Amino acid sequence: MKTNPTSLQNGLMPTTVTHLHSQLCATGIPTSNSAFARSIHDFTRVVLGAEDANSDLPPAPPQSQLSTFEPPSSDTSATCVILNRFRSYLSEHNLSDLEVGGRIKCIPVICRQYFIEDMAHANVHYISFAWGEDPDSPYNAWFAGTVWKHWTFAKNNGLLHKYAISPTDDTADNGRMILYRWIHGRQAEVKQSARNLNWRQLKSAREKRSKRKKQVRPQPNWLI
Repeated sequence: MKTNPTSLQNGLMPTTVTHLHSQLCATGIPTSNSAFARSIHDFTRVVLGAEDANSDLPPAPPQSQLSTFEPPSSDTSATCVILNRFRSYLSEHNLSDLEVGGRIKCIPVICRQYFIEDMAHANVHYISFAWGEDPDSPYNAWFAGTVWKHWTFAKNNGLLHKYAISPTDDTADNGRMILYRWIHGRQAEVKQSARNLNWRQLKSAREKRSKRKKQVRPQPNWLI
């Protein structure tokens, strides 16, 4: 699942999350608030086992796994077998009875189980991105590609029905770049967390103060 992010601006990679977001939006990539992007964000967190936006992300795989990692061949037969087994499971169960996650409580958390099985077939047993590597490194690109395959399966089997995904947004290229942007943003969070263990609480407090200021903003004199 290779991307080409370095072509965004004079052949240089944006150095901040804000700049990357603006660059991608300028090229027509759906915003992070689009239903398409939110469904990918939520699904990714579910398969990583960190569905709550405030929960800690799983640590990166150990260097011993990354140093010996080689992207599996393009043969997708194993993934097909696993997803066909998942399809059979879904046909035998009432979707409304499945435990669900994600911000709008829509994605069956059992998606993670079948994702883990797919990873195990590739001899990957640490279910996470390599946060210290480039978002487009061989490992991260392969891992993101597998997330995309499972997201596509979930969408095609009605597991993302609560997301009003625009058909014009729903393309493989957009999906790749949204995952790239998401990884880049989470890497910034991991760095912040390493510097300050309380950064989430500080961020939440700033957001609450900002919200209160907006609520108590004085009215113009002509309205009094």
